[in-house]
Amino acid sequence: MKKDTKKLRYKVDKTEINFIDMIIKAYEGIGIVNVDHDNPGQIWIDVTEGTAKEVKEVMEDLSEQFYVELINS
Repeated sequence: MKKDTKKLRYKVDKTEINFIDMIIKAYEGIGIVNVDHDNPGQIWIDVTEGTAKEVKEVMEDLSEQFYVELINS
C-alpha cells in the first residue's frame, strides 16, 4: 500500500460485498475493496486523498439500497 493511500472502513450487509466490489471497480481507479475476514460484514476500501470523497459518496448512495455504515475514515 502506498503512503498516500488510506483506508475507509465500513460495516455492510455481507451478502452485498461482491456487489460493492463490482460498483467500486466500475469507477476505475477510485478504490480497492478488501474483505475483513476476521470481522464478517466489514470491509475496507483503499483510497487516495483525491478519491476518498467520491468513494464516500458512492457508499452513501448504496446505503439507500442496503445496510452501509462508515466505521472510520
